[in-house]
Amino acid sequence: MDLNRNVGSTRALGVVRLRPRGFHLRLLLICAVTLIGFVGFAFRAQSDSSITYDVLFSDYAGGAPLKWLANKGFQPQRDADNPRKVTFTPTGEFLRLETKRQAAGLLVSATDIPVYSKIRIKWGVDAFPPGASYAKGVRSEAIMVYVFFGTEKLPSGHFLVPDSPYFIGLFLSDSDPIGEGFKGRLFHAGGRYVCADRAQLGQSIITEYPIAEDFKQLFGQANLPAISGLGIDIDTENAKGNGVAKSFISEIEILR
Repeated sequence: MDLNRNVGSTRALGVVRLRPRGFHLRLLLICAVTLIGFVGFAFRAQSDSSITYDVLFSDYAGGAPLKWLANKGFQPQRDADNPRKVTFTPTGEFLRLETKRQAAGLLVSATDIPVYSKIRIKWGVDAFPPGASYAKGVRSEAIMVYVFFGTEKLPSGHFLVPDSPYFIGLFLSDSDPIGEGFKGRLFHAGGRYVCADRAQLGQSIITEYPIAEDFKQLFGQANLPAISGLGIDIDTENAKGNGVAKSFISEIEILR
């Protein structure tokens, strides 16, 4: 779900939805992270002292799914609250993401995580968007986890698009090269999209990715700002065919 394709990413909580012609989900995501007015993250007690942040999606015990997600600090954006287009379904083992057609759904949360070196994600894909490949310019994905860094706002490259903090979007692919930082049409100064791992359909995998090292290398920075936001999305708006995709996620951990 390329921020540039959408000319931004998401809106802040409570902000009126905005989708100019030709713009995509990126504008709304950027608005959410830059304007969101609270910190909505959840820590889980861990015996492993290397874990500085942990959010589980495998502890669902009933109730409205979006309310359950809100209690974890994640708010739905764009098509995420339209079940005719996108569904976020907790199963008790993981959170399932699914598009019914060409659509884009996003969950966003503000965070304040000053100490980190890696991110560990437990996730998988059941169906990739038809033709999806950042390497081939088809910017769609079955699942992406966004990590936003700091509060400094860098130019978007378009006067209608809000500036944004640095961000890295990590996604699963069945073909793209792992670790390459792709640029979109905008946010060249502060945004990259990286295939964090390869996924076979239906297989749950654990990806451990060096976000601190990657941030320094991708953006030529010596210092690490705090992680200021996280996002989870599924996007098939630019995919070929019927736009159907399916994925799942059970946990996000930030490691010191």
